[in-house]
Amino acid sequence: MPKESTTTHVFFPSKELLEDHFYDSKLVREGFPEYKNRLHCGAHQLELVMFSEEVLSRYFDHPEWYEIDDSLSGGHIWAKSEAPENRYLYVRHGKRKLDNGQSAVTAIFKDLYAMSPEEQRHWHAYELNEASFDSNDPNFARFVVRTYDGACVDSPKPIQEVLNRITEINQLFGEELLFKKYQNDHFRPPVENTRKSYYDSCSELYKLIGPDSLNQKLIKNILKKEFSTADGELIHKESKRPLSTIQLLELLEEKMGVDGVISSKIRLIGKDRMEADHKITSSAVEEHNFTEEFIFLCQKFSCAANQFKHKLQQHALT
Repeated sequence: MPKESTTTHVFFPSKELLEDHFYDSKLVREGFPEYKNRLHCGAHQLELVMFSEEVLSRYFDHPEWYEIDDSLSGGHIWAKSEAPENRYLYVRHGKRKLDNGQSAVTAIFKDLYAMSPEEQRHWHAYELNEASFDSNDPNFARFVVRTYDGACVDSPKPIQEVLNRITEINQLFGEELLFKKYQNDHFRPPVENTRKSYYDSCSELYKLIGPDSLNQKLIKNILKKEFSTADGELIHKESKRPLSTIQLLELLEEKMGVDGVISSKIRLIGKDRMEADHKITSSAVEEHNFTEEFIFLCQKFSCAANQFKHKLQQHALT
């Protein structure tokens, strides 16, 4: 006996129908947080929501509560066990370039819905109603294929690259460290597009690579042992004072044949750090992309540090 074919219809209610049902039902009186309400009203769990980049500052400000994996295309933020219960979240965030050169943060409804009510209120406060995006954005493309296709893709991590270069240089000296400070939980890119936030980021970077971190004793030992530097060369010709730590580093670079390769980058970052520490700077949002500028600064330092490391290896100073 031939089987009869069966036609099956699958119907999906429209957002308008779901929204009308939600507001006509008792659910509306439950006091659900924002993104749970929107899922009831038909939002897709994997739909993206856009936010201003400042939404992330809440988490960077509390490294004791949050684990943050961040890159130019985004990453993950999740609450540690030490975080208060009302600060719970796990969110996969992306970064999308706006047509004005600045960046927005993206997250999917599924992660927003799972946040604590307090965290949902925080994110909602930074939500962008409208935004025009740059059509040529390879970093956002990486986020999309990772989030929706499950692809394993590497994204640039300029902050981590700086830390990696510092570690690699330190490893050349065994127990001694050229950079005595090699971790800083507050070292991060500006998450507010303001001059003040940019200078603050420079200040945190300078704590890792500036004179207070550089091992003056080690630099002196290398100059004397490997380059037979006389005591007189360690005195400034005009002031007759001992060379400062950064001046000793410059002398070492000169002896190695890489004049200013890394010291010039440290001085440049130090100049911006001075702005943070000694001037009252504007906290107003500007058109200039300070996050991009800081990332470029980190990339230049990483490149210079890599050159410096290879020169150390060539001279077998370790």
